[in-house]
Amino acid sequence: MERDNIISGRILDDMTDGVLAVDLSGTIITFNPAAARILGIAEENALMKSFGEVFLLAEENDDFNQTILDAIYESSTSHNRIVPFSCNDKRTTLALTTTFLKAEDGTDQRMGVIAVFSDITELQALQEAEARLAEELKSKHKELQAAYLKTEEGNQQLQSALKKVQIIRNTATAFTIILFLGIGLFVWNRKPASISSSPASAATVQGAATTVIPVTPQPVSSSIALTGKLLPLQMVNITSPISGKVGQVMVRYGDVVKAGQPLLTMDTSEAMIKYREAKAAYIKAQNSYQQMEKWDASADVARAHRSLAKAKLSLENQKKTLDESERLYKKGIIPATEYESAKHQYSNQQMDYQSAQEELKAAQEKGNSENRKVSRFELENAESRMRQAEKDIASSTVVAPVSGIIMKPPASGQSKEGRTVERGTTFQQGELLLAIGDLSGFSVNARLDEVDVTKVQLGQKVRVSGDAFPGQQLTGSIQSISPHAEEGEAGKSVSSFGIKVVIDSVPPELKKRIMVGMTANLEIIIYEKPDALMVPLAAVHDEQGKRYVTRKKGTAPSDAAEKVPVTTGYTTQDTVEITSGLKAGDLLEVVTPGPPPAPASPSGGKP
Repeated sequence: MERDNIISGRILDDMTDGVLAVDLSGTIITFNPAAARILGIAEENALMKSFGEVFLLAEENDDFNQTILDAIYESSTSHNRIVPFSCNDKRTTLALTTTFLKAEDGTDQRMGVIAVFSDITELQALQEAEARLAEELKSKHKELQAAYLKTEEGNQQLQSALKKVQIIRNTATAFTIILFLGIGLFVWNRKPASISSSPASAATVQGAATTVIPVTPQPVSSSIALTGKLLPLQMVNITSPISGKVGQVMVRYGDVVKAGQPLLTMDTSEAMIKYREAKAAYIKAQNSYQQMEKWDASADVARAHRSLAKAKLSLENQKKTLDESERLYKKGIIPATEYESAKHQYSNQQMDYQSAQEELKAAQEKGNSENRKVSRFELENAESRMRQAEKDIASSTVVAPVSGIIMKPPASGQSKEGRTVERGTTFQQGELLLAIGDLSGFSVNARLDEVDVTKVQLGQKVRVSGDAFPGQQLTGSIQSISPHAEEGEAGKSVSSFGIKVVIDSVPPELKKRIMVGMTANLEIIIYEKPDALMVPLAAVHDEQGKRYVTRKKGTAPSDAAEKVPVTTGYTTQDTVEITSGLKAGDLLEVVTPGPPPAPASPSGGKP
């Protein structure tokens, strides 16, 4: 026993945390050197002195004093608080934990309060400095965001101007097509002039030229050009397994990792506190459940039985006293007042006996099946919380679930991008830490305006090129099209729709040159045919809603011509595709207007 006391004393003396113990009379029975150093109170000025005499006179330490008093009045509760403490003009911040001091025989009888505290003034100052630095970084980040938004606004205005130019170009193309169609209709519907026609008719015939052209297959295509950024094929988000600070970061953004590789570790200080609290709650719930299972033999029921037996014995004794008083009263030995007093005491004892019976019944009722179920449920819940805390601590090392490249996670809320993972940064459980991009392929996000979005469809072929890999071209397809318009930038009136293009495979020699974030030029193929039969717009004439061409009956330009109905398809600025009615090698007559004839002189051509 003496050796145990020596060891305990050595432990208290060597502890860096302050330890203060107060018995039920309010006397300080333990005050180790660390407590004297932290609180600035000499050990001889506190040990075996009244707690109120040493501490309660200092009003500026009310939070510290109240925590100790709460532990005294609520002995079944542990308190963990952060409190200020001042002594000799020195102000510190303490992390204070209190619990009740049990009896040496191991029973739950409280013998006093023990308080363990440490000086966290420097830690708190560091936390405040960290918060100020975070605010400054946030302010700088907002300034960068504003500059980026201005740049994006300029880009959007430039794109809007390019759209207007494209609309003007399309309008001019349509006007040219209509003009040529009008000229073609004019030439087609013009009647051939006779030899005896007037000089004006002869001049008109001479002003037009008829050419014979062969029908030859040629490639034709139409596409929409967009620009985006190369992204991984898929993104796997990694969340924080526990709430706390990042302890160590083992990777950097842009690193390529393999599945199972450690990425970072979380500081388990807070998780350990939660685990100890959960384990303490589990032990209490387990004790409570065991008491409920053996409730009939519990101390409360035994105490109620003793009270009932004592009340019954007192009632029987009082009954004998009453009978004796009645006998003596009838003989005139004692006065009536003494007999009445005996009856009154007997009545009181009867009520005490009845109360003891009710207390026993109430004590036994606490151990019924419903209360036992509640106790079992509380034990199961406490065990689940403890097991979960154990898992959280075991998962403090975050590993890569898949192979890929380390990236920032997607933005949440009003933020433009995810938070940066650094040592000491605090994250809540479930908050996004990192993202891993799948580099087996790539994806590109882009926007289409409302005019072009109706021309594309899922699975449509997309050619992908980039300035960083000139002369090389990747092939992708449209994986998704947003079903609703996205919010446009300021000053942009045309609605836009988001699309996602995926590139499932990349040649190995090209994969070494392509990196995430590079600019990608997209060419969405709207129409493509390698052997289309394209003819000039002037070769096609409209008559009563149908379209015709003039085709030679033979293979020689001198052969007679005939009018053939055709079906047209894709139209360019000066040609149109013939989908039926012609074949490769056919000869067509095309009438094109020539220069206007010179006006005739009044004298019939003589000077």
